[in-house]
Amino acid sequence: MITRLTNVKPLDELIYPTRREWSVEIYGDQKIVLKVAYQTIAYRASFEEVYTVLNLEFGGIDTLYLTKLCRIHSCNLDNIYISRAFRLQDTIAILQSLSQRKNVTIAILFPYNYITPDPPRYVEATKITSIINTLSYNNQVIIFNTITKFGYKMPDGGSLHHHLIKIIVKLTKRNRWIIAELIKHPAKPNSIRIFSEKTLSNSTPENEHRTLLRWIAKT
Repeated sequence: MITRLTNVKPLDELIYPTRREWSVEIYGDQKIVLKVAYQTIAYRASFEEVYTVLNLEFGGIDTLYLTKLCRIHSCNLDNIYISRAFRLQDTIAILQSLSQRKNVTIAILFPYNYITPDPPRYVEATKITSIINTLSYNNQVIIFNTITKFGYKMPDGGSLHHHLIKIIVKLTKRNRWIIAELIKHPAKPNSIRIFSEKTLSNSTPENEHRTLLRWIAKT
């Protein structure tokens, strides 16, 4: 069982237990979801390769901030690979290109961003969902998603996506607090964790305490 998935302690407590072959989704407010994505990428790059698929035309990855987190977590920047998709066909092609990877982390940011909200064409989302499901057989797949375009409170991607993803956590912001709600889990009931937004910027390696001299030596 995996005890630390994102290195954000309240989230990891909420998600636990999880298995490597279980796809995990964190969705909600885009800014909050991105902060969790940064922490997750930096942490997991400390012990394995992380393939990040970003589905935004502009922005989305602050490389300086990611580098700072990588230094905190003593991660290997060479373990981080980032691909940006500019259209639906790019998303599908990039995900398909990862099909031969094994025992890596695949972080997928906003995978359905280029799907039209027109219901008859929304079936295109199933192409992405099926690839994600295949990738989860041999890798740790973590999805960072938004709320559905149809105005419901579920993650974007449609009913098939919701069915195949093993663990789903919804993040909402209330003043300075973040509410993490466990929407779906194969081994435990729905539950909630509430934590300060500062938690997302203060996550540090577990059981590691650095002296001031060691921090200066790192700079």
